Amino acid sequence: MSTIMKELKAEISRLARREVRQALAPIQRINAARRGLLADLRRRLVALQKEVNAAKKTAVAGKVAAETGEQPARFWITGKGVRAMRKRLRLTQTQFCRLVGVSIATVVNWERTGGKIPVRRKATVAALRQIRTMNKKAAVEILGKPATKKPSPKPKKKK
Repeated sequence: MSTIMKELKAEISRLARREVRQALAPIQRINAARRGLLADLRRRLVALQKEVNAAKKTAVAGKVAAETGEQPARFWITGKGVRAMRKRLRLTQTQFCRLVGVSIATVVNWERTGGKIPVRRKATVAALRQIRTMNKKAAVEILGKPATKKPSPKPKKKK
């Protein structure tokens, strides 16, 4: 008799679990959909927070620049960029160094540098920014007309 009781109890608990599972199935589907919606909302919130932080940084940099009359400090250039800028303006290294306000050795070192160049002086950064937007005509105007050498008169040979 005890086996029949055990079997009956097992069958009753199996049927009860099945009924509970069937009753909970719609709720579980709703919960899964809500969890997916919450995860999507969290992702969107994180993206919006990043966007707001980036906008704050830009606004602060722009505000500081407007107050001080300077451009934002985020500026970098590579050695390849310096060479390309100089070639675009068709300048020699000597002319370019006069335009930027640095020595010839500095320009040579900049052009040799493989990656980003470390520029410490704010005046140099400002000059490079200005040169970046310049055209050849503006660069020549700033440098002044190149002094053309007049041919010296040839000494006359005495006969």
